[in-house]
Amino acid sequence: MDKTRKILLSEFYGACIITLIIIGVYELGLVLPGNWADVESAKMVSLQFLMQLLTLAAIPLALFLFKIGYVQTLLQSDESHVSRKLLVWGSVRLMLLCLPMIANIFFYYAFGDAVSFFYLAVILALSLFFVYPSKKRCEHECSLDNPEHE
Repeated sequence: MDKTRKILLSEFYGACIITLIIIGVYELGLVLPGNWADVESAKMVSLQFLMQLLTLAAIPLALFLFKIGYVQTLLQSDESHVSRKLLVWGSVRLMLLCLPMIANIFFYYAFGDAVSFFYLAVILALSLFFVYPSKKRCEHECSLDNPEHE
């Protein structure tokens, strides 16, 4: 297993573990859900709208990140650092989904089981399996595996 794959897997599992820790802390009663429940509803609705917008923007961006011209040009410009650049952009791709997922799980419990945050976290968690940046997938999406490129 190469270094790039180990790092990406550790980021993937790390985000999943952080999410499970948040769930465990609240479900075991170590912290009681709803500690932000007294926040006025306009602020909560605004935060829900922001997280919905962030989720709806993050998923397609993560899916098509390696199709963006800037990223493709950056990856194809210097072949000596392709693995390092793939790692950086693969990490960006993962974090586009993992960070909002963790935030949504936290908000779900912080606002006292506000289910819209939970649904957004589930959507992001399911999306992780479609955008996991394996080296082969990233090289294919950037046309780095194309013999004409060499």
